[in-house]
Amino acid sequence: MTASISSIPENLRSFESTQQKDIKRTSVLGQEDFLKLLTTQLQHQDPMEPMENGEFMGQMAQFSTVQGITEMGESIDGLVGMYQGQQISANASMIGKKALVDGNWAQLEGGKLAGAIDLTTAANDLRIDVKSETGELMASLGLGSKMAGTQEFSWDGIKHDGTTVPEGNYYLSASAIRDGQATVPAMQVYGTVNSVQMKGNEVTLNVSGQGNVSFNNVKRISQ
Repeated sequence: MTASISSIPENLRSFESTQQKDIKRTSVLGQEDFLKLLTTQLQHQDPMEPMENGEFMGQMAQFSTVQGITEMGESIDGLVGMYQGQQISANASMIGKKALVDGNWAQLEGGKLAGAIDLTTAANDLRIDVKSETGELMASLGLGSKMAGTQEFSWDGIKHDGTTVPEGNYYLSASAIRDGQATVPAMQVYGTVNSVQMKGNEVTLNVSGQGNVSFNNVKRISQ
């Protein structure tokens, strides 16, 4: 007599229904769940139509591939997190130092404000005007003739009338005269690095007077 299985046993049907609910709820087939389903499938398969070796190996390979991709993704996430942590640790040494960045607003701290001007050509007369937040002229710094390149300057917070101004933010503007022609060169200012953080994959510095600045836009770090 030939034996056959014409229907799925009720206990298997219930087991599969429970497994399907779990899979739908989590949207992830774990290794333990996969092995349970595979064992049940082997136990209750039709002996007249057993699972082909190729089919069996295909299911195993499919699960291994998915599991491998998941584990690889977790490994990559771990490496990214480690890299970001190392970046922050390495850049934390910049906290408290001065960062030179593009901008016109600079903070007078400890009786000093500093910046730099990037001259594309030599100038016969280079001048820096310092203004308050209300637009009042605080000082006009005459730097004289300068060659092309980065020219640094500083201000001690002494107003043109000899009085000392309070600490705070001041607006800087430059003018360069060459052969009677005036130009407005780009201004760069120093600010204290208050903190370092990661935004996505980018390191950003919180610089006094400037806010958050990408590390890629920092021209120089000094004491």
